[in-house]
Amino acid sequence: MQFILSQWPTWLEHTSLNKVELLAAMSSFWCVWLAAKNSVLNWPVAMLGSAIYCVVFFQGALYSDAFLNVVFLFFQGFGWYSWNKNGQYQAVEGEVRNNNMQPTSLLPSDGLKILLVGALCYYPWTLFVKSGTVQQWIAPGSFQPPRFLYLDAGLFILSIMALYMQAKRWIEHWFLWILIDVIYVPVYWLNENQITALLYTAYIPLAIKGYQLWKVNLRERKAVG
Repeated sequence: MQFILSQWPTWLEHTSLNKVELLAAMSSFWCVWLAAKNSVLNWPVAMLGSAIYCVVFFQGALYSDAFLNVVFLFFQGFGWYSWNKNGQYQAVEGEVRNNNMQPTSLLPSDGLKILLVGALCYYPWTLFVKSGTVQQWIAPGSFQPPRFLYLDAGLFILSIMALYMQAKRWIEHWFLWILIDVIYVPVYWLNENQITALLYTAYIPLAIKGYQLWKVNLRERKAVG
C-alpha cells in the first residue's frame, strides 16, 4: 500500500493534472446535483470524485483537503448505508429515492455538540498537518510545506461537520455548505486549481437550490405527520 501511494505524484507527472482535476470536478458536481434532488445515487458518485481529489490536493500541498477527501470516502460510505438501511427505493423522474428517509431539522442541542467537537479538533489538526508525518510517509523526500494551513484546516473541520449533518439528513447542512463553498473559491483559485474554483462557484447556487428542495420535502413531511 505504501508503495502504491508513493507512486501517485510520479503518476501525475505523466498525466495532465488539468484532465484529472476536470474528471474529479465533473463527478463532484454531479453528486451535489443528485444530493439536491434527494437521490441516493449521490453517494457512489461522490466517492468517485473524492478518490480523485485525494491525489489532486496532495499534489497541490492542500493537505487538509487531501485528508478531507479520505474522510469523505468513509462518511460517504456511511451516508450510502444510512440512506439504504430503512425502506425501499423507487424510481421517480429517473432517480432512485427513499420515501421513508425525508429531511429533518437539527435540534439546538445537537448543533452545539457538533460545534464543540469541531472547535476542540481544530488546533490539534493544524499541528498534525504542519508536522507532515503522513505526507512524508506517502511520498518520502518530496514533502512540500502546506499551503493556507489554518484556513484549509478550518474548512476541513467545517466540511466534516456539514457531511455528518447531511448523512443525518438535517436540512441545516446546506447553510454550512454554502459558507464553505464561498470561502473555498478564492482558496482554490490562488492555489492554481481554477477548475475546482469554478466548480465551487457553481456549488453556491446549487446548494441554495438544494436547501429549497429539501425545505419543500420537510414541509410536506410535517404536513403529513
